[in-house]
Amino acid sequence: MSGIVNQTLAQLLEAGAPFGSRQLAALTGVSRQAVHKHLRALVAQGRLVASGRARAVRYTPVTPLRQRVEVASAGSRYRLSARLLMLEVQAGEVTVDFTGVTELGDEFLEELFLVWAPAHPAVTLKVAHLPSKLALAFFAFARRSTLRDPARARP
Repeated sequence: MSGIVNQTLAQLLEAGAPFGSRQLAALTGVSRQAVHKHLRALVAQGRLVASGRARAVRYTPVTPLRQRVEVASAGSRYRLSARLLMLEVQAGEVTVDFTGVTELGDEFLEELFLVWAPAHPAVTLKVAHLPSKLALAFFAFARRSTLRDPARARP
């Protein structure tokens, strides 16, 4: 059922016009209550915005914000540095720029990628300008964190 709803929902989102749960239910052949439950979950995840009340609720896609944060401005060794760096971040795509960074701390990386990122599922982190001398430390951290958490390990 959710496959049909997801395909039709993707088509409605591409159109960009607001739509209601009744319209999605009619297109998919699924009950309005089931569709409404699916749409509420997408609103909770931050992928849709709901406006209106009761049967007049219209859903529109959230256009992702694009932000850039510079690691060198906050520091790159401690947990507090990662928290301060991500303090003003909103939902969307965030480019974490490592330009000018000379050292990376495990505490910083752990806070950013293992604590902060899972707590903010509406944010996508992208790494940019990671110096080659820090790449080994970055990937070693990624490997250690994957091995520590078997649920995150690849099959």
